[in-house]
Amino acid sequence: MTIDVTRDSPTGQAPAEGSEEIVVEALRDLARWLYRQLEAEYDHLTSDEAVDEGIIINEYTFTDGGRRFG
Repeated sequence: MTIDVTRDSPTGQAPAEGSEEIVVEALRDLARWLYRQLEAEYDHLTSDEAVDEGIIINEYTFTDGGRRFG
């Protein structure tokens, strides 16, 4: 995958030497951080504790066979 970080400069000034690599690496760092945040949130929301809390808060009841009751 490539990322084009060229810009439309009103002065026609070209990007500084090496700036594209810096921007690309910063964007990759951001993507990795965002992925870690999403993964942590997913792990939390699918944890036994979060599921148990949701069942209690929403007052769900279940039969012995595991089907939702009521």
